[in-house]
Amino acid sequence: MTDQKTTLDITASRVAMSGIIAGLVFTAAGMITREPIFGALGLIVIVVGVTLRKPIAKLISPR
Repeated sequence: MTDQKTTLDITASRVAMSGIIAGLVFTAAGMITREPIFGALGLIVIVVGVTLRKPIAKLISPR
């Protein structure tokens, strides 16, 4: 028996992955420019992307 993921679950995992990658990019930008605001933005993006992945996936997934 195989475990089939739904389209919503796949979209939610992509949203979380995109949030993590964007957070890492903001953190790296903060290290390069020595601006702590980018690090804070990176943490906010990660928290929002991972915590709200299902509602965001519902908003962007095709019906």
